[in-house]
Amino acid sequence: MAKKRPNWHSDALNAVKTLRGEGVVLHATDTVWGLAADSTSEKGVDRIFDIKQRNRTETLLMLVDSEGELEHLLPHLPEAAWELLEVSDRPVTLVGILNPQCRYVFAPGMVREDGSIAVRLVSDPYLAFMIAGIGRPLASTSANLAKQPTPRTFAEVNGEIVNAVDYPGEHKRTELNSDQASMMVHFDNEGRMRILRS
Repeated sequence: MAKKRPNWHSDALNAVKTLRGEGVVLHATDTVWGLAADSTSEKGVDRIFDIKQRNRTETLLMLVDSEGELEHLLPHLPEAAWELLEVSDRPVTLVGILNPQCRYVFAPGMVREDGSIAVRLVSDPYLAFMIAGIGRPLASTSANLAKQPTPRTFAEVNGEIVNAVDYPGEHKRTELNSDQASMMVHFDNEGRMRILRS
């Protein structure tokens, strides 16, 4: 007997097709509603900045679907970072220095001038499917215009953004995802922790 596909399967396939074509997807995340592109696509990442009307000096974060990918991108994370991921009751974005031997060439807007990146390990199966579907980290940011409120539901997403993206996702459109963005924590080369966003 064939395994039953999740109700979001066809929606996620459409999202992956869009991402592979260097497009921008509007979608539910494990926190708030977000915009996504292939993190290695200069065209896709650049369009996110245009859609959000966001200053290009502010980098986007990356979503990964496995501890192995997180370890590859940020190989010098201290044990405290892994412990935080294990015990936190909300999603955590980790900020650290990108692996100089990283197998990806990221688009401008993904890596800061100091060589640091922001990465979140996701457990949501819909997001994980999208990440696995392109085989690279997902460029991600909240689906709001710069300096405007962050949308918790699809209904709160500005119409300009809905009309500008290449694919507006259907999954969880009627649900409240979360009241808040992820916690953002920076770890330096000495393993010291600094909370950037609580």
